[in-house]
Amino acid sequence: MQMPPRDAAEDALALLGELNQGYIRAVATSDAAWFERHLAADFLNSNPDGSLSGRAAFIARIAQPSGVPDLAVEDVRIRLFGDTALIHARTVYTRPDGSRGAGRYTDVWVRQADDGRWLCVAAHVTRG
Repeated sequence: MQMPPRDAAEDALALLGELNQGYIRAVATSDAAWFERHLAADFLNSNPDGSLSGRAAFIARIAQPSGVPDLAVEDVRIRLFGDTALIHARTVYTRPDGSRGAGRYTDVWVRQADDGRWLCVAAHVTRG
């Protein structure tokens, strides 16, 4: 029995799911090179303290050893709006005192018109 072909939206959702997993893995492992490849030139991150970080500052911070041990993600929701996607999810991690912490994030991804790649243009992070 042959499976029906996947449509473009299903393909985009699958790829965005992979990109989301890559993003979390790169944060957890301080993989700055992953972000060099996947962040737009004008990327902005809203930090938990309310400050903003541009692309260079965000990548420099990621390159440092992760201060969020045991980072995991759950409740991932990917919403597709043509060439723009929002990814909402909940993070869980271990705080320095050993207690469990949690937060949420929203990432904004845009499919590039010139080559079809998805780049993250913005992120918003909260921690509880």
